[in-house]
Formats: sequence, C-alpha cells, structure tokens
Amino acid sequence: MSTSPPRRPRCTAAAAPAPQRQSGDDRVAGEQAALRRVATLVAQSVPPHKVFAAVTEEAGRLLGAHQATMSRYIPDGTIVVAAWGKAGPAFPVGSRWSLGRRNVPTQVFRTGRPARADRFADRRDPLNAAARRHGLCSVVGVPISVDGRLWGVMLVGSTQEQPLHVSTETRLAGFTELAAAAIATAQARVELRGRQWARRSVSRGGCGAS
Repeated sequence: MSTSPPRRPRCTAAAAPAPQRQSGDDRVAGEQAALRRVATLVAQSVPPHKVFAAVTEEAGRLLGAHQATMSRYIPDGTIVVAAWGKAGPAFPVGSRWSLGRRNVPTQVFRTGRPARADRFADRRDPLNAAARRHGLCSVVGVPISVDGRLWGVMLVGSTQEQPLHVSTETRLAGFTELAAAAIATAQARVELRGRQWARRSVSRGGCGAS
C-alpha cells in the first residue's frame, strides 16, 4: 500500500467580515489596553525576555494574526527571541534564519522600514518556504530600533488568503516601541552597574594606596 506525503497547509479563505467585527471604538480600546499592559511591565523593570513574550502575544492576538515572532539581528542573520501562535509557535525561540534573499526580515534590515509579503514571491528562500509550510499567506514586519540603531524586527503572519490589514504596520509599531523601551531600560541598568563597579574599584584601589 503506497502512502502519500503529508499535504502542506493551504491558505484559508477569510470568513466574511470576521476580522472587522469589532467597532472602531472597541478596537481602539482593546489596543490601548494591550499597550498599557505591556507598558506596565516595562515600568516595573521586568526582565526583557518576559516583556518580549508579552509584546509578541499581545500583538499577535490584537492584530488577528496566527503567528507572531520577535527576532534580533545578529551578524549572520536573525535569532527568534519571542514567539507566539494560536496553535503554538511555528518559529520557536532560539531558531536562526539567514538574511540575503527576498524575505521580510531582510527587507526591514536593508531599509530600516516596515515591510510585508503576500504570497512570498521568492519560494526558494528557506524562511519563506518555512512560512508556507505552516500555512502562512501574509506577513508584516516592523523594525525595532534602540537609540536610533536597528536592533530587531517584529513579525506577524496570517493564514488567511486576504492580506493583513493595511493598518497592521502602524498598529504594530506601538508594540515595537515598548520593546525598544524595555531594551533601552535593561541596557541602562547594565551600564549603571558597570559605572558603580568601576567607582568601587577605584575607591578600593585608593584605600590600598594610602
């Protein structure tokens, strides 16, 4: 008896007009509530990895995505630092992807601006191929910049045939700003500890010389 290979998930037609069931006021209120929850974590100096996880899940749920990831740019590509999915993350924390082809993280890295992909024109790219294997049809990415320098990229993806809403980039930017604030706060704490250690070292050295 022959067995056929497993079928790749296909994009699904969006049920009319489910993504827009909320009123404009309800949508804004939900977005503000999500941003406040994350802002509270940042204000409480919660460790960055916890903020990243919260940002990624809140953004994914709020924007009606099926997958959401936050990745940091590293010398040889990107590394996922937070991931969320309705049925579990497709790209787990710690997974690495190279840059250089026509995928959204590469476009964001090259331009420093938001980017999107609908239908993935470059199907030979490993990241695009992985997205298609998980049934994703539309992906939007927004840069995360810290102190004016590109740090990473926030991505949301949908399995619906209809592309993600045109407001996705703008709405996602609110979450990337909070992620950047968490990174900047953590870096400031590290720098402060470094200065305190240096002062103590100088003080101990002066006492020993007297």
